Amino acid sequence: MSLAPRVDLHVDTLSLLAERGGGLSPRRPDFQVDGERCQAGSLRVLGSAIFTVDGHPDPWDHCLSLLQARDRLHEDPAEPFCVITHPRDLDSLPEGQVGLLTTIENGIALEGDVGRLDILHERGVRILGLVWNGANELGQGCHEDTGEGLSDLGKQMVREALSMGWAIDISHLNPRGVLDLCEMDATILATHSNSRSVHEHVRNLDDEILQALRSVNSLVGINVFPPFLGGQESCQSFVDHVQHVAGILGFERVGLGTDLDGISRTMEGFRDYRDLDLLSEELERISSGLGAKVLGENFLQYWKSWAI
Repeated sequence: MSLAPRVDLHVDTLSLLAERGGGLSPRRPDFQVDGERCQAGSLRVLGSAIFTVDGHPDPWDHCLSLLQARDRLHEDPAEPFCVITHPRDLDSLPEGQVGLLTTIENGIALEGDVGRLDILHERGVRILGLVWNGANELGQGCHEDTGEGLSDLGKQMVREALSMGWAIDISHLNPRGVLDLCEMDATILATHSNSRSVHEHVRNLDDEILQALRSVNSLVGINVFPPFLGGQESCQSFVDHVQHVAGILGFERVGLGTDLDGISRTMEGFRDYRDLDLLSEELERISSGLGAKVLGENFLQYWKSWAI
């Protein structure tokens, strides 16, 4: 196993588990993430999304079903996965085990009830994404953007989440909503986002937003989905996004957020975690040690800055 711990800030594996059942070990050929591939790539932390599609008829119940799927992994001794909620949990995590750091992707799961944050905190959630692609009662997503910022309820949710030691995920949030978060001095994490200057796509972050993120405690995880990468849609394209984001935020504020199990294909030359060493080599050509930083160390240092 690699000495440098590796972190993927966003996978949608829990959605597939809740839908299809079963486990992740040793192999799960119908998934992009499984126990064998995590160990091949020296994964230490997986940002495991509780994803609820816009318009879901029972978003809270759906959220709970994904948490149950996660807990089944955690409780099965045959699975190398364990729920984690704080950086110190990694100190006691056995070698070969992967920590599941749980995130909310789409605040409709809360159904407008701020009190549900307490329930989710007890269940191990530590990152809140307010929206998905559409708008909801908290804010607007990048595909349904009329230029409005966070609602009063959205700001209330954010203040409560921050008070509990959470970060706010902006990967689907519209620009005005991100600026509102910066004005609130929120801890901000783009779990799976790329640079709009490198490739024009509504899901990517433009330079104005990246400049705003400089003023707050933030980190951006770069996505491997080809439509977000542009260019050659390759590992080199990934590196181009890393370099551009780092040129504004600094190399210590960039990470990896693959979006595996939520995407139909990956960039050329990257199947899944089995190819993390190849991706690391591409990053090392830019600067010695950059592979270890982007693929894990940066996030772990950042997480220590806001976890309580």
